[in-house]
Amino acid sequence: MIETTLNGLSYLQFENFANYSELLHFSTLRSGGSSTENYHSLNLGFNSGDDPEKVKANRVKLCNSIGIDPASLIFPKQTHTGTVKIITTDFFNSSEEDQKAYLQDTDALITNLMNVCVTIKTADCVPVLIYDPKQKVIAAIHAGWRGTVQLIVQNTIQEMNKSFGSDPRDLIAGIGPSISPEVYEVGSEVLAHFDPSHYNPKDDNKGLLNLWEANKQQLLSNGIQETHIEIAKVCTWTNAEKFFSARRDGAKTGRMATGLILK
Repeated sequence: MIETTLNGLSYLQFENFANYSELLHFSTLRSGGSSTENYHSLNLGFNSGDDPEKVKANRVKLCNSIGIDPASLIFPKQTHTGTVKIITTDFFNSSEEDQKAYLQDTDALITNLMNVCVTIKTADCVPVLIYDPKQKVIAAIHAGWRGTVQLIVQNTIQEMNKSFGSDPRDLIAGIGPSISPEVYEVGSEVLAHFDPSHYNPKDDNKGLLNLWEANKQQLLSNGIQETHIEIAKVCTWTNAEKFFSARRDGAKTGRMATGLILK
């Protein structure tokens, strides 16, 4: 990934998306915002205990940086599911209450609308972005271990194909900053859900889980070409100065955002 600054905020961006001038994408760092203490400073999540007014200010700053209206910055209500939702014009024509209800228990968003940012929050889980440059469709995916087991990446690709005619061979994908396989230790109750090739077992009935590889295999097995997949290989847990990490700092910490916009 490439670190860049846009209108005062620093981001990471995938190299394989850089050739598409109609696409703006980002994975935020933790600096440049208004939050303090454990949330210092660009916390973009409301549900971990931060002052809501500071989170609102951080989101407005993000929107100003990427050039969209705050109403077009769409986050799902992530609950580690395999559920995918499509953002259409009907979504924007519905009430705020109906919008919130629609986004409940959702961990991936797809749209083909211009100037709409489909965005997910992470603080160790895997953010995955997918772009269809032929059909002009974008997707943002939140893939923790539970979502990975529930095939959230596969579900998104299949929905893009069903609803927009996306050919998986055309899709471009990026696996963003998240906890690395060198430090992501889990117990046997989690490892039981994964192929042995996706973890390194330890002697204490635990193992080091590679969510990067597990999600890459979902991309490959659903038709995305390996040359179209970029893995950041950037660890949120070991880079405290740049990233929030719930496993390192506890649940009461900030959240990064990873998103895509068709301009």
